[in-house]
Amino acid sequence: MKTFEHWQIAYRQSGQAKFQLVPNPTWAWAADPFLVDYRGKKMLFAELFLYKSERNGVIGYCEFDGNKFSEWTVSMDKHWHLSYPNIWEDNGKLYMCPESYQAEEIAIYELIELPNKWKKVKILMQNEKCVDSTFFRYAGEEYLFTYRLTNSGIIGELILYKVGKDGKLIEGKIVSDNIENARPGGKVIENDGKIIRVSQDSGNGYGSGLVFSVIENLYPVYRETEIKRIKPKDISIDNSSKYQGIHTYNKLGELEVIDLKYNVFSIREFLAQKRVRKVFLNKYC
Repeated sequence: MKTFEHWQIAYRQSGQAKFQLVPNPTWAWAADPFLVDYRGKKMLFAELFLYKSERNGVIGYCEFDGNKFSEWTVSMDKHWHLSYPNIWEDNGKLYMCPESYQAEEIAIYELIELPNKWKKVKILMQNEKCVDSTFFRYAGEEYLFTYRLTNSGIIGELILYKVGKDGKLIEGKIVSDNIENARPGGKVIENDGKIIRVSQDSGNGYGSGLVFSVIENLYPVYRETEIKRIKPKDISIDNSSKYQGIHTYNKLGELEVIDLKYNVFSIREFLAQKRVRKVFLNKYC
């Protein structure tokens, strides 16, 4: 029987050494966690991978009440795979830039109404297979990191763009093609005057670890210095030996979230995958 890769999100609050798992829904596994404070609610957005059906990735959310997370609700479902829901609040409005590499675009959506009414308000790039696009602001300027895939697997290039006042991307520069630290793994962190980029280490397989690097210089010459690497064995959590990967980290106030990879055997998933290949061969065409 075939082994399948699954992910699950874990969280902890300030002062806690051990992470706790956010239960996956019965119909999906969750990865790529992003936190946002919206209208007084702490919300967790993530990819929900519908492994029992032909739909694959959608975006879902749950809410944190101070002690635990609510059940998952699907928020965005398209005819292509969605993941890495980079989400932020601006002047009372909620925006998201989900990974949409199968649609070959980088686009921004505005929330019209919860749970699932979104409006596409801007297309930043088309006809490129980019993943894990990450916005951040520094010193009054806005920037975008994105990872452009250069083959059908995980090899690619990290590109840094300036975002103009009109919202258009300016002068993209390739800053890394190192599979061990290039691909973004969460929002850029500002801490004690330092800006820290979170990235994925896929040197030993997709999502095998996290890398934290201090950005020394942004533009026009980019420089960063690695300060920390994290593997699953470094995470304090029950049954830690079960996990083989970690590839996203985000933080909101005293709340931290990560995702952890593990392998499972599943006849139902094996049959669903065969059904997809037979019936939905041209699913995204």
